[in-house]
Amino acid sequence: FAGLFRKDKKETTELAQEKKEKGDNLKVLLTAAPKKIVERFIRIFKAADLELLSLETEAFALERSLVAGDPAPIMIIDIGAVSSDVTIIDNSIPILTRSIDVGGSAITKAVMTSLNVDLSRAEQFKRDIGFSVLGPSDLPDIIKSTLNPIINEVKYSLDIYLSQSKHNMSLEKIILTGGSAWLPELVSYLSKLLDVKVIIGDPWDKIVYPLELKPVLSELGPRFAVAVGLAMREI
Repeated sequence: FAGLFRKDKKETTELAQEKKEKGDNLKVLLTAAPKKIVERFIRIFKAADLELLSLETEAFALERSLVAGDPAPIMIIDIGAVSSDVTIIDNSIPILTRSIDVGGSAITKAVMTSLNVDLSRAEQFKRDIGFSVLGPSDLPDIIKSTLNPIINEVKYSLDIYLSQSKHNMSLEKIILTGGSAWLPELVSYLSKLLDVKVIIGDPWDKIVYPLELKPVLSELGPRFAVAVGLAMREI
């Protein structure tokens, strides 16, 4: 079940339950968001004259659009513009989520500083030139150093999961999403570094759409994973 519960300092945004294999005990997953953020979203929707049906943390939306019932342990790395989220999902339930204030913009700024170029040139290098010139499965040192905080967070999250998991199961795969998921050679670099299968998430996999839109939707997919997952909540 899901609901919105009022607290003194925070608004609870989502509850999920999982029955244990034996007995009547329940594992309860509780997620929360700062009250100021919740109230800001409420004001935005009210100003737009839209009815706000519910609030939900991104981890649940990403599970819905990218995992969709797969019981295997899966990690989702959502690399946004200013921050990245690492979520581990087990038996289709997000059991661990961590955030770090490093995203695609940090990579762009690092390229700008290193090469002394403007924003547009840095974006072009990052997406079209900078990786491919080094050959497959490699990244420029400036990109690697910027990604290090994300990599460290991924390793730390994985250590927490393995230490708490009773099944002692390793990850089946890592799903990349977010605007920076399409960085050239990022998939192969992470797969080699972490020794785990890495793919780019496809939120359109269970969505019916005209085939002529596939090239465009495939490119935009990682950016729309959260939005698609939120829409799927009502299906």
